[in-house]
Amino acid sequence: MDEVPADLATIGPGVYADIENDAYHSGPGISKSGLWTIYKQTPRHFKFPAPREESTQATAAKDKGTAFHWAILEPNTFEARAMRGPEDRRGNNWKDAVAEAKNTKRLLLTQGDYDDALVIRDTVHADAWISALIVSPHSQVETSSYWIDPETGVLCRSRPDLYRSDLGVMVDVKKTRSAHPDAFARSVIEYGYHAQEPWYTDGHLANGQAVNGFVFLTWEDKHPFVTARYELPPSIVDEGRAICRKALQRYAECAKADEWPGYSGEITELQFKRWSYQEIDAPIEEAA
Repeated sequence: MDEVPADLATIGPGVYADIENDAYHSGPGISKSGLWTIYKQTPRHFKFPAPREESTQATAAKDKGTAFHWAILEPNTFEARAMRGPEDRRGNNWKDAVAEAKNTKRLLLTQGDYDDALVIRDTVHADAWISALIVSPHSQVETSSYWIDPETGVLCRSRPDLYRSDLGVMVDVKKTRSAHPDAFARSVIEYGYHAQEPWYTDGHLANGQAVNGFVFLTWEDKHPFVTARYELPPSIVDEGRAICRKALQRYAECAKADEWPGYSGEITELQFKRWSYQEIDAPIEEAA
């Protein structure tokens, strides 16, 4: 594992542990999420994102997500890192709990969120195969990989949820409304998980790390928190890699010119699928 520089702005190629999540996301390098924004929206959406919401609700959701990841990926240390607080975030009971959590350096959760995290932990690790894959001295949780893309010269970064260094296997944890195979396949395309897999694996390969497999561990966000594990076929991974290449090239061009365009400034005629026509016949030239 490489040593993190004192100034993250100077970071170079390597695999690093112990980079804080916020520092990673605000630091140098282009990530898969940035490329996906460029691909699905525009470079302007990437360069000038909407300010992050800082409401109590947004903070609670972020803390809940962090806790659930700990429960799944680092189950043996969850109780030491999280604190079971009051039923809700109102009143003096919550204020007192906030003070206690700060003093003990733990993440404060409502009773419900804490208990749900334990249920998710027990559900995931009831699967002996996935539990053995996650709980190992060879497991590297949320390490950060940086590399230079040889075609564009751009600094790239990725942060896989878990990497088993002895097996060369990555595990990516995904919360989902439905873990049914058909539903998750749609999520793969909608959220670009097929681009995420090659981006993560190529980043580790660029740093001399073997990658022999990639597993998506999905869990439903409502009781009973049903889980499933999936892998992607090579063809859809190749599609994701092509998406990354196209977006990365666009990013490099925008960065070089320091121009970040939005949608076309031209007046563009909209195109409609054949199913859009209900009362009249669709034009022959319209797409099927």
